Amino acid sequence: MKKGFTLAELLGVLVILAAILLIIVPTVDKVIKQSKDDLYEKQIDSIKLAMELWLTDNAKLGEGEYIVITLSQLKDAGLIEYDVKNPKTEELFPNDMLLTIRNNDGMLEYEVNDEGENLDNYESLPRLSINGDVLTYVEINSEFVDQGVKATDSVGNVITGTISQSISPNLSISTKGVYLEKYSMEYNGFTNTVCRTIIVRDTIGPEITFSNDLELTYEEAKNYDFKSDITVKDNSGEESEVSVDDNINILPGKYSVTYTATDTSGNKTIKVRQVTIKE
Repeated sequence: MKKGFTLAELLGVLVILAAILLIIVPTVDKVIKQSKDDLYEKQIDSIKLAMELWLTDNAKLGEGEYIVITLSQLKDAGLIEYDVKNPKTEELFPNDMLLTIRNNDGMLEYEVNDEGENLDNYESLPRLSINGDVLTYVEINSEFVDQGVKATDSVGNVITGTISQSISPNLSISTKGVYLEKYSMEYNGFTNTVCRTIIVRDTIGPEITFSNDLELTYEEAKNYDFKSDITVKDNSGEESEVSVDDNINILPGKYSVTYTATDTSGNKTIKVRQVTIKE
């Protein structure tokens, strides 16, 4: 006759199994999490590669500049799969998540912010195509004309509807900086969002004005301030640094005075003035 397990033996087995589970379950969870993290990084790398390809075809960044687009814009360009998913959540990456490309001292950096609200299937979304340049430059204190976007359905038919537009921070043409403009449109219950980056910059040198060339006597020339009768204005409205190279030795003759004005953005203007020292 076979003898069964005693209660004590069964309890011992259960204790051993529980101990094994305490060791195995965290290890398995860690392996699964690491696997998802690895897949996530691979997906992020694929998005960054698509961003690099997008930049090549759409914009050129100067040193210190950056541009922001949405994942939807990469999908518009056919550079990323429509159903690209976040392995950590098993959900689609948001169509409206923001992607930043930055020129940092000549090195391009790609930043992916996986936060967003639009998890809809991209094939259901209206298509928004930015009119003009996705990276738009505006000279400081000039006029900015918003060219808007063109809206089509998934097969290319033009559609109409309300397109909301916002700029963050509030656009100031008198302030140098980078501004992010977002366009959003809802169509048949689905919403899409695209971005334009606006850079307000100063690329024009100061304006140096003087009435005419100078005629000075020997006594006048000895203590003459060659900055006293000139006007320097910059389109930024900020003051500019002015240097004077006169090379005048006060002897009678004709001389050239060189004015150099430099604004806060590093733009320079050089203007030469003729000075006559009379006997």
